[in-house]
Amino acid sequence: MGLFAEQGYEVTTVAEICERADVARQTFFNHFPAKSDLLSDIFRVGLDFTWAQMESACERGATTRERIALFFGDSIGAAISVGPFNRDLVAHILKANYDAVTVEQRQRISDVFLTIVRRGLELGDVTRVHEPEVLAELCGGALVALVTDWGASDNFDPKQRVGQLAALVADALEKRPDEP
Repeated sequence: MGLFAEQGYEVTTVAEICERADVARQTFFNHFPAKSDLLSDIFRVGLDFTWAQMESACERGATTRERIALFFGDSIGAAISVGPFNRDLVAHILKANYDAVTVEQRQRISDVFLTIVRRGLELGDVTRVHEPEVLAELCGGALVALVTDWGASDNFDPKQRVGQLAALVADALEKRPDEP
């Protein structure tokens, strides 16, 4: 992942990966049929990281609005800090995993947001007008849109958009003034 982020996915060779990882070329191919198969593992690691980011945001944020802002900001901030070719890496991961995302992985992503929604319901700062699962889908869709736009556009600024999108999602989840 470090090599991809430093110099780009396309120009990184299996030989460079093997050298950095201090493994023989055959060992690499025993685990990965092709370089592109590494992207699936990076995606799976990203799911674990996403879950950890949500837990951290829930521990640090006092309100659902704060938790969403922390989660979105920390997640995108970590992706940005990967290296100069971070957008390139995001684009390749998305492309490689678009059709391969399993039901279990989709459920895990949904569970991240469902946890935030349920904690907000316990706090009393999330609307009860919509089902928690629908609110979680809204959150997940917003994050997917952010990452997809970033991976697809050379001119997209995720730092600028993340705050705006987190605020929009928090507004949508917020308990209405007329709710008991």
